Amino acid sequence: MKTELAQHGTRVRAVDYAKSFAIFFVLLIHASSDVLRYGWIGSFGWLSGLAWGCIARGAVSLFLLCSGALLLDEARPLTVRHLWRRSIPHLLLALFFWAAVYQALRLFADGWPSADAWRAAADDLLHGRHEGHLYYLAIMLLVYAALPATRSFAAHAGRDTLRYALLFWAVTGVLLPTARRFGAMDAFGEILQQWPLPLAWSAIGCTVLGHALRRRPLTVRAGAALFCGGFLLCFGGTWLLSLHAGTLKTALLEGLSPGPCMMAAGLFSLCCRAAERTRARLDRAAERLSQASFCIYLSHIAVLRGLLRAGVTASRFAPLVSVPAVALLCGAGSMLLYCVLSSIPGVRRWLI
Repeated sequence: MKTELAQHGTRVRAVDYAKSFAIFFVLLIHASSDVLRYGWIGSFGWLSGLAWGCIARGAVSLFLLCSGALLLDEARPLTVRHLWRRSIPHLLLALFFWAAVYQALRLFADGWPSADAWRAAADDLLHGRHEGHLYYLAIMLLVYAALPATRSFAAHAGRDTLRYALLFWAVTGVLLPTARRFGAMDAFGEILQQWPLPLAWSAIGCTVLGHALRRRPLTVRAGAALFCGGFLLCFGGTWLLSLHAGTLKTALLEGLSPGPCMMAAGLFSLCCRAAERTRARLDRAAERLSQASFCIYLSHIAVLRGLLRAGVTASRFAPLVSVPAVALLCGAGSMLLYCVLSSIPGVRRWLI
């Protein structure tokens, strides 16, 4: 989230805008999660939480689009040597450091841990069983490792080839995995059931889409229509499925399912169009939030749990107001943590 810009020192306003939306969306998703899990399905409060959660559901896809827009830019030099000596070690170090932080917070939550607890925590750390939201860093390791191939493809593919590749990705990386979640592929043979791309590999295709949209963003009308269509698919589909099942159904809320991808593509295009006009104050605010987004993403779960211990949750009062309020409060706490940590040179360079 940070290294793509930092290593080249050039700001891209459209990406700053998009990353600012993406990190706030992450906060909204996690602020609304308790409402969705424990609220009365179909109630106004639950629908309010669902609406906020669906508006924000394109967060992960939007981050991937931003990464692709920067990392696949042929004008930005990137060598294999730099990739494996700087970018990937940075992600690995950040991943294991923050995984250890969350393990420590969990271990000491109720007093001094036992020897067995220490051993179990070390085993989880070494085998990649980390805090849930850190999965994004594991995905980005694959994205970075694939960059020599994807950068070459993005630089040399013609328009028709690029469109075909994106269509192939949309089918195998977005539509088929969603169909599998609904059991639509259960009747097929074992080999055919392997056609859908897993999330970690599908993410690479999403970065190629980010590169394509930066070069040729959708019109404002098309971008807005795509965002609204994606939201309606997420909101209406999840509402109906959950009412029918009597429990929250999340198949249409997954990060690379059709609705979130549509919203991310539409919003990214809108950010590209908005960046065509310079607004000094807005640009500075977006740049600041974009710079802090990596740290906010890494630390916000700890801040959110701190708020929970203090009795501050979105389920305490009307979710229509409480979800964005808790998200903003969590964001403020995470931003404060970024301001502290970013003043430490080694930490700023390698861990946030």
